Amino acid sequence: MSMIIYGNAWIGVCLMGLLVLRIFFLRDSQVLIGSIMAVLMFACGCWLTHQYMRPLTGQKTYEVKIYPDVVKVNGASLSFIAHPEGLKQKMVFYARLRDKGQQRQVVDGDQPIRVKVTGKFSDFLPATNINQFDMEKYYHHQKIQNCFVAESLSFIGVQNKFSMIDRIHMLRSKFNQYCGHLPKTLSLYATGLISGYRPNNFFDEMTGVKKLGLLHIFSISGMHVAYFLSIVDQLMVWMGLSKFKKAVISIVFLGGYFIFSGGSPGLLRAVIMAIIGIINRLFKLGFSQLDVWSGSLIINLLILPEAIFLMGVQLSYGLSLGLIASEKLSYFKQTILLNLLTVPILLFHIYEWHFLSVAVNLIVLPFFGKVIFPVVILGVICGLLAMGLTIPIDGFLQVFNDGLNAVSELPGMIVFGKPTLLVVLIMLMLTILLTMVDKRSVKGIVVLLSTVYLATFAWIHFPLYGEVTMFDIGQGDSFLIREPFNRTVTMIDTGGKVQFNSEPWQKGTQDYQAKRLSINYLKSIGISKIDNMCVSHQDADHCGDLPAFIEEMKIDRIIIPLGMDKNPGFMERISGRSHDTKLLCVNDEMRVANLPAQIYHPYLAGKGENHDSMVLGANKGGLSWLFTGDLDRPGELDTIARHPGLSADVLKVGHHGSKTSSDPQFVSAVKPKIALISAGRNNRYGHPNDETLVTLKQHNVKIFNTQKHGMVRYIYRNNTGHFETALDGHEGNV
Repeated sequence: MSMIIYGNAWIGVCLMGLLVLRIFFLRDSQVLIGSIMAVLMFACGCWLTHQYMRPLTGQKTYEVKIYPDVVKVNGASLSFIAHPEGLKQKMVFYARLRDKGQQRQVVDGDQPIRVKVTGKFSDFLPATNINQFDMEKYYHHQKIQNCFVAESLSFIGVQNKFSMIDRIHMLRSKFNQYCGHLPKTLSLYATGLISGYRPNNFFDEMTGVKKLGLLHIFSISGMHVAYFLSIVDQLMVWMGLSKFKKAVISIVFLGGYFIFSGGSPGLLRAVIMAIIGIINRLFKLGFSQLDVWSGSLIINLLILPEAIFLMGVQLSYGLSLGLIASEKLSYFKQTILLNLLTVPILLFHIYEWHFLSVAVNLIVLPFFGKVIFPVVILGVICGLLAMGLTIPIDGFLQVFNDGLNAVSELPGMIVFGKPTLLVVLIMLMLTILLTMVDKRSVKGIVVLLSTVYLATFAWIHFPLYGEVTMFDIGQGDSFLIREPFNRTVTMIDTGGKVQFNSEPWQKGTQDYQAKRLSINYLKSIGISKIDNMCVSHQDADHCGDLPAFIEEMKIDRIIIPLGMDKNPGFMERISGRSHDTKLLCVNDEMRVANLPAQIYHPYLAGKGENHDSMVLGANKGGLSWLFTGDLDRPGELDTIARHPGLSADVLKVGHHGSKTSSDPQFVSAVKPKIALISAGRNNRYGHPNDETLVTLKQHNVKIFNTQKHGMVRYIYRNNTGHFETALDGHEGNV
């Protein structure tokens, strides 16, 4: 029903139809009555959720209680989820810290802080690039409809009286701060495995955990709940408590630990299942494991009707169902099955999978339970006695972590791409079916499952169509030219953030947005290798994210304007490139083999400034294209003077629509029918400039602007194609 109401309606109807048929053929009145009650409760829950999640507007001032253990601080940026006083709705708050004192008060504090915020409600910006992480949907799935952008923030102070929830948050804050003083690797493992906290440098240090599919170990889930619950249970046995008292204490512990470990939606499944299991054993209700799993899902969806669309929840329920279905299998077969269950979910959300993850999970999972968990807990205790005792423990964990990182660098990372939802469901159903058939039928299902994977991989990696894409990366440029069957993949610029003057404490952790936008899209369509990385010039909004591409992608060659290799700032950006990546400096007299474009500028060596911008022209899908970087007006006039008759159906407007580019003579000479403008929303420069827009209008040029349309794609085959925009859908054939 979640799929019907919130997701893909057709797939939801089909799944609901299968459920109805299943109930009908069971011919069990209790199952029928229970199913009807569950549907009615879920429908009621959905209605209440819609009533709860009403959009809010206007300028407001609120007093808000924030917990230091859940706020996110990155330099001067502060964000947190909270209930404002007088409102039942949770919302996301975004604010800027005024000074370093405010920053330290939040980072070093361990008590709830009362703040007064004045600002306005704002909509979450929707995903403006295809397959981009959708912040709006992510928070909506957690019953959060509104965000509040604070224009001013003042601290009222800490409160004097604390509730039990306040005290649990205080305990978590103190624990995280204590772990911050432990040696680095022990600190990361302690917070990751016990309190569920991940500092900003977590993924920098734990690359192996991320690449090898071990993140589920550091996402507090059923394994952690069972581990710590077993410790509590053993302590109560030693104390000689009755079954009833043990059950009550265990349930209270589970509620407290849910809050202490961050309260993620994925953890809710483990806690609900554990509580139902305790009640089942205490009162001898006779529920099977599948009954407990089903009951947990029903309760979870009553609390969060859209929870099933979150990757963490999907993995949590998928793995727990797999454990139930494979309980009679050997450890080896069970681990393989559980890994196969995670693969479709991971591919749907993150598009890549490491071939060695199955083998690593086989070895690492029991090692975590028997060795790593006890060692981490011992390290935390030793730190209380003497910090010197933690050094050998940290050394052991560092060797283990370095080993995982080294294994993750071995060949085996497969950028698969994003399968469709229907294909994912087929993969999951075939995997579950492996546990339900006899040995003679297993081989046939394995062959069928393998065929589905191979066919999906081939379909994604060898597309019949090509595309020319303008990414929405804010204030900057980034374009993709991909030929049919992926014969060549060419990027023109990467985008990047321009760093304005600010104090060191305000800067925070460097973040390459290309990882979330353009690189994410490339991986979603199965691309892990770029044949040509063309950099128009040195500005950060055009090549600032180049280090992210170097880190995440294999690049055959980087093509730059003549003379830019003498620019030390740019050369520092590409210092991490592979020895196999060639650097090629070009001017308009060069013809580059296997580059699906012609170079029209520069003709002289320069430093890589705006007037040195590389200009590229291409013919794709029956249209001629011209990409001009930030080329200024004199450069535009020089280009048409050196290349008489130069024209283009589609013009990438220079310098984001600034009036320093798009000379009327240049536009008149090139005669474009369509203009592409890549500019940030509400940018400080006022791009695109009104003068440029008037020039384009006078020449009857249709405009695609990332500010309005988001990502713009031209999908073509042979000499025909059509434009698509991420925010407005199809624009028709051209």
